[in-house]
Amino acid sequence: MAAGFGLILVILVSISFSFYLLLCLTKFLYKVWFNPIHIQSVFSSQGVKGPPYRFYHGNTKEIFQMRKESMNRPMELSLHDSFSKIQPHLHSWIRLYGKTFLTWYGTRAQLIVTEPDLIKQILNNRDGTFTKRKIDGDIKKIFGEGLVTNRGEKWAKSRKLADHAFHAESLKGLVPTMITEVEIMLERWKHHEGKEIDVSKEFRLLTAEVISRTAFGSNYVEGKNIFEILMKLISIFSRNFNKLKFPGIRTRDDIESDKLEEEMRNSILKIIKKREERMKMGDLDGYGNDFLGLLIKANHEEDESKRITTQDMIDECKTFYNAGHETSTSLLVWACLLLAFHTDWQDKARKEVMDQLQGQKIPIPYDNCLARLKTMNMILHESLRLYPPVVNIMRIATREVKLGEVFVPPNTEVVIPPLAPHYDPEVWGEDVQLFKPERFSEGVMKATNGKLGFVAFSSGPRICAGLNFAMNEAKIALTMILQRYSFSLSPSYVHSPIQGLSSCPQYGVQIILHPFVGLILTFLVVSTSFSLYLLLCLTKFLYKVWFNPIHIQSVLSSQGIKGPPYRFYHGNTKQVFNMRREIMSRPMEYLSHDIFPKMQPHIHSWIKLYGQNFLTWFGTRPQLIVTDPDLIKEVLNNRDGMFTKRKADGYIKKMFGDGLVMTQGEKWARQRKLANQKLEGKIAIITIFSIHNCIDPTKSYYKSFETMLERWKHQEGKEIEVFKEFKLLTSEVISRTAFGSNYLEGKNIFEMLAKLSSMFSTNYSTITGFRTRDEIESDKLDEEIRKSILKIIRRREEKIEMGELDDYGSDYLGLLIKANHESDESKRITLEDMIDECKTLYISGHETTTSLLVWTCLLPAIHTDWQDKARKEVIDHLNGEKNPNPDDNCLARLKTMNMIINETLRLYPPVVMAFRIVEREARLGEIILPPNTEVIIPTLAPHHDLEIWGEDVQLFKPERFSDGVMKATNNKPGFLPFGSGPRICVGMNFAMNEAKIALTMILQRYSFTLSPAYVHSPMHGLTNFPQHGVQIIFNPL
Repeated sequence: MAAGFGLILVILVSISFSFYLLLCLTKFLYKVWFNPIHIQSVFSSQGVKGPPYRFYHGNTKEIFQMRKESMNRPMELSLHDSFSKIQPHLHSWIRLYGKTFLTWYGTRAQLIVTEPDLIKQILNNRDGTFTKRKIDGDIKKIFGEGLVTNRGEKWAKSRKLADHAFHAESLKGLVPTMITEVEIMLERWKHHEGKEIDVSKEFRLLTAEVISRTAFGSNYVEGKNIFEILMKLISIFSRNFNKLKFPGIRTRDDIESDKLEEEMRNSILKIIKKREERMKMGDLDGYGNDFLGLLIKANHEEDESKRITTQDMIDECKTFYNAGHETSTSLLVWACLLLAFHTDWQDKARKEVMDQLQGQKIPIPYDNCLARLKTMNMILHESLRLYPPVVNIMRIATREVKLGEVFVPPNTEVVIPPLAPHYDPEVWGEDVQLFKPERFSEGVMKATNGKLGFVAFSSGPRICAGLNFAMNEAKIALTMILQRYSFSLSPSYVHSPIQGLSSCPQYGVQIILHPFVGLILTFLVVSTSFSLYLLLCLTKFLYKVWFNPIHIQSVLSSQGIKGPPYRFYHGNTKQVFNMRREIMSRPMEYLSHDIFPKMQPHIHSWIKLYGQNFLTWFGTRPQLIVTDPDLIKEVLNNRDGMFTKRKADGYIKKMFGDGLVMTQGEKWARQRKLANQKLEGKIAIITIFSIHNCIDPTKSYYKSFETMLERWKHQEGKEIEVFKEFKLLTSEVISRTAFGSNYLEGKNIFEMLAKLSSMFSTNYSTITGFRTRDEIESDKLDEEIRKSILKIIRRREEKIEMGELDDYGSDYLGLLIKANHESDESKRITLEDMIDECKTLYISGHETTTSLLVWTCLLPAIHTDWQDKARKEVIDHLNGEKNPNPDDNCLARLKTMNMIINETLRLYPPVVMAFRIVEREARLGEIILPPNTEVIIPTLAPHHDLEIWGEDVQLFKPERFSDGVMKATNNKPGFLPFGSGPRICVGMNFAMNEAKIALTMILQRYSFTLSPAYVHSPMHGLTNFPQHGVQIIFNPL
C-alpha cells in the first residue's frame, strides 16, 4: 500500500516538473522568439523596418562589431562627423531603413525615432504614455532612482526640489564658488604654460570640485572617494554597454559594481549624517541652502506627502553627482577642443569677453555679463549640437499608442539618439558636419527653422533641470581661460569621440597653452583707444553742457519762448535754490492761502517776466514750463502719444522703481489695464483701489482709524500734531492694504521708503558730479527694500507650497504674486514688477493721502463755519453711526465734505508738478519742441489762476464746487490735483475715500481749532507738506 502511494507521488512530481519545464520553455520561447517575431511583424505591416531579430541576442552582436570597426578607424577632425563614429549602427541603419526603424537589444524591442515631429510628440508626452523605463543593472547603481530615472509622483517631487536648487536666484549664489574653483585650476595651469595639458582630466577635476562645493557644501577631498567610485562604475558601464547578461550568471564586473555601489552609498550617507550632526550641535542655523540642505529638509518634512526617504536622498545625491559632473565635463571638453581647432572663433570669443568685461579678470554675474556673451553662447550651442553630452534618450510606451501614423505596442522602448536630428541635413543644411556657430546667431528656434532638431538637454517636461547650471559653469570657465590664454590643439591629439555614460574623447584632449600675447598689444590699443575715448568724452561733454543748451535756447527763443538764460552746467538750479532759500527765510502772511509764491517762487516770478509758457534749465536738461490751460490739456490728453513720462533715475527710481506711476509705453498700458480690471474673474494689480474695497468697513485697516482716535482720547483739550498722526495712519492703512498679515514687515519697508523720500526732498534742486553720502545711503536703502519685499514674497509663496494657505491672499501682495504666476504671458508680471509696484503703492498712496488729510484738517480748523456745516451733514446722513457704511453710499452723499476736499486740493494740491518729455520733435500748440525737451506743468499755476477762479482765488471758498468741478473751472483744465487724461492717478478714489472716512469719524467725535503754536509754512518735497507740522486742539463733542 505504502509502496503504491510512493510510486503515485513520484509520478505526480515527475508530471508536475515536466509541466513546469514545459511552462518555462514556453515562456522562454515566447520571450526570445514568438514575441519578437510578432512585434517585428506588427511594425513591418505598418512600414517600419529594421535589421532582423537574431535569436536571444537581437542586434547586439552586430552593434558591437560595427562599433569595434568604427573605433579602429581614424577620424578626420575637420569634419565633425561624430554620429558615424559614436553610433555607426544607427548612422548606417537610418540610410537603410529610414528615420524610424526597429532594432533589438537582446529580446527588448527598441523603436529608433529620429524624425523631429515624432521626437517632439514623445518628449512633450502630453498623454503621459511615454515614460522612463524602469532601470536596472549598472545604470541603477550609478543613478539610483533619482530625478533622471524615476517617474510619476516621485519624479514630480524630485523635480520640484531640483527646480528650487537651480532657480535663477540660487544660481547667482553659486557663481562665486565656480569662479574660485576655476581660479584654482588656472593657478595649476601656470606650470604648464607652453606645454601640453590634457584638459579632459582638468575639467573632470574642476566639475567634481564645483559639484562638491555647490551641491554638498563639501570640498573635493571629502567627495574624492565618491568620484573615484563613480569613475570605476562608469568604466564598468561603458565596457558592458552592448553586452547581454544571462539570468543568474554574475560576472566579475557585476560583483565589483555591487561593492562599489555599497561604498558610494556609505560615503554619501556619511556626508548626510555629518550635516545633520552639525545642525544638532548648533554649528548651523538650518540644514543649509545647497542641494544637500534641501534634501535633508525634505527628509524631515512634517507633511508625509512631501517627505522623502533616506534612500531617496542617496539616489538624488547620486543623480546630482553623476548628471551634474558628466554633462558639464563633456560640454567643457568639446567646447575647448573646438576653440583650439577653430582659432578664428577663439579670437572672436576672446574679443567679446574683453569688450564685455572691460578688463575685469573675474566676470561679475550681477550685471548679466554672462547673458550678454552672444558669441560664447553660439559656440556652446554649436558644441552641444556636434557633441551632445547624452547620446541616447530612452522612453517606454506603457500602453498601445499612436506615434505619428505608427501604432506602437505596449512595453516597446522608444530611443531618441540626439546625434541623428543634430546631424540631419533637412534641419541644418548640407554643411551639417561643419563647425559653424553662426547658425545660432538668432537663437535655437531660428537655427532649426522651428523644428525640434536640437535636443542636447532633451526637451519637454523632463528637460534637464541643470541646463543653466552647466551653461553658466562652461561660460565662466571659458571666459576666464580666454582672458589668460590662447591655446591650440597638440599634434599628439587623436580624435576619437566615444559613447560612455556621456560622449567623451577616448584618448583625452591635449592642448598647448600660450599666455595671451595680445595683452601687450591690447595695452597699446587700449592706451590709444583711451586717448580717443577721452577726446570723445570731452566733445560729448561740451555738446551736452554748452552747444546743445545754447542751440535749444535759440530754437525756442525764435518762436517767442523766453526764459532765464542758461548758465554753464548748472542751468538755473542755483537761481532756483537761492530764490527758494530766500522765500523760506521770510515769514509767510499768517494763514494766507497764497502758497504759489511761497512754494515755487521761481515759477511765480518768471511767469510775470516771461509769460505763461517759458524755458528753464535743470542743469543741462531743458524744461518748458507750461501754465496755459489749453496747452496743459493738450499735454495731459496726449492724443498722439508724444508726451510720455521721463525715464526715472536717481532718488525717484529708487522710490518708485518702474511701477505704474513711472513706467510708459506698452508696459504702462498693460499695468493700467490690470489696474482698471475688477477683482472677480480677472487678475488685477491695483484692484485694491476700486471704490468698494476702499470703503469696506470689514477691512482690517478700519482698526488703524480707531487706534488713532483711541490715542487722541488722552490728548483731548490739548494740542495734537496731526501731520505726524496722519503720516502714521496712512502708513498703517497702506501697510495693511499691501501686505495684510505681513503688516509689521511691510511697515519696516515703508519706514525705509520714508527715509528715501526725505533724502529726495533734501536733494531736490541739487546737481552733483560725484556720489554724495546721501546717494550711497540711498543705494543701501534701495537694496534693503528690495531684499525685504523679496523675502515677504518668498515667504508667502512658501506658505502656499507648504499648504499653510489655500491661495496667495486677497491683499495687494497676494494679487501681485498671483499675477506673477499668471499662465497667460501677456498678463504676467515679473518679480521686479512686483517689487516696483509695492514701492509705487506706498509712495503714491501714503504721501498723497497724508498731504490731503493734513491740509483738509487745517482748513476746517481755521474756517470753523465750514467745519460746522460738514459736521451737520455727517450727522444727518449717518444717523448716529460711528463708522460710515458703504452699502448706502453715504460717502457719495456728503456734498459739503466733497466741496471742502476739492477746495483743499485746489489750494494745497499734493503733487505740485506733472512731468512729461518729448522724445522726438513735437508740436505743442504753435510751438515746435526739440527732441528730449521736458514739459513741466506746475499744478499751483492753474489752481491759483485769476482768469479761471476769479479775484478771490486766494480765499478758501468751498462753495465754488457746489455745482461740480467743470462748472467751477468754466470747463477749463484748471483743476489737476490728481493729473488728468489717460494717466490720471489710479488711486484717486482711494485717497478721497480714506480722507472722507477719517474726517467723518473725527467730526462725529470732536470739534477742533488751530493751535496758537502753528506756523504756516507749506513746503515742496515729494508732495506738498507743512514744514513745521500742523498743531490742532481737539475738544470732544
